[in-house]
Amino acid sequence: AENLNITTTATPPTTLQLVHVLFRHGPRTPVNTYPNDPYIRETFYPYGWGQLTNAGKRELFKMGQWLARRYENFLTQFYTPELLHVQSSASPRTLMSMATVLAGMFPPKNTVMEWNIKLNWQPIPIQAQPLDRDIWLRMTADCPRYQQALQEVLQRSEVQQELKRHENLFKELTEITGLNVTTAHDITSIYITLLAERDYGLNLPSWTQNYYPFKMQFMAEQSYIYNAYTTEMQRIKGGPLLQLMLEHMLSKAEGSLRPSQRKIYMYCAHDWSVTNFLMALKVWKRQLPKFSALVLIELHRQMSGKDYYIKFFFRNDPKAILEPLILPGCTVACPLDKVLELVKDVIPNAAYEEMCRLKEGPAFEKYLKSDYN
Repeated sequence: AENLNITTTATPPTTLQLVHVLFRHGPRTPVNTYPNDPYIRETFYPYGWGQLTNAGKRELFKMGQWLARRYENFLTQFYTPELLHVQSSASPRTLMSMATVLAGMFPPKNTVMEWNIKLNWQPIPIQAQPLDRDIWLRMTADCPRYQQALQEVLQRSEVQQELKRHENLFKELTEITGLNVTTAHDITSIYITLLAERDYGLNLPSWTQNYYPFKMQFMAEQSYIYNAYTTEMQRIKGGPLLQLMLEHMLSKAEGSLRPSQRKIYMYCAHDWSVTNFLMALKVWKRQLPKFSALVLIELHRQMSGKDYYIKFFFRNDPKAILEPLILPGCTVACPLDKVLELVKDVIPNAAYEEMCRLKEGPAFEKYLKSDYN
């Protein structure tokens, strides 16, 4: 485990009780392109578009080994069904990413689960919600009110001012790329395509030198902020997963979690999943979420008493240092009941369908249906 020297208020000695792991899939081939992309006819054989690359698999396998080391005194050495619950979005790149992390975390060699001396791997089941019902990870369940709220955000005066400051960028990128670039989201789409092409080893066209990454950076980062700009949007997009995790932690604290041996819940999702979740917690700093970005939520119990604490950590990149996240109004080890109080506004207060009903007024066109994350 990493020694985190945190100089904020000293926390009493605690013992780890339950862990939630949320991470973005690893490096992948591009999902989207643009009309003037020199690689528009590229097949990305043998992977295909939007798929995990071999470099991505290596990165994730190492991340699994890192998680195994961090929690070696907490988890058993081998997989058992009671020990962990594993969930992914129903996307090939997230399912493959999760399978690769698990391979690094639970090698069965020299354990009772070893079944093949030539293969140091064991199968571990992964659950996924169908895309049209996913409210936790991919968040692709239909939500008209969210699309409407997003349009309202884009009409706000401060957002309009930001967009106006960059109107030349929108015009120039429209001309260069052949794509109708009108929103921050469009810029993010192009940015991530260029990033994926470069990571894949392709030479980027010369025009990008003047735009990528620096000129595009601010708007690309802002699109994640606009996406969960209001408390209501955070409740729709980050609230359901946060609620699920808090229910697990409350059950653990009350002694009612089933199976009682459960120690870890693991979720693999997308860039928006990570940013919406951290926006709901009010701890997202404006930046671009990277491939394999990792969030850890640890439930601890005070050694000397019955009090429970939650610690939040974030690492945007496997090469970066894991950093503690401090909820505004709390400390590094935040008491469970204090967390519940701090997040109450973003916990869903109605059924998903109810939260997603259009407000009175003109219905807005479906927006943000793109699949680039």
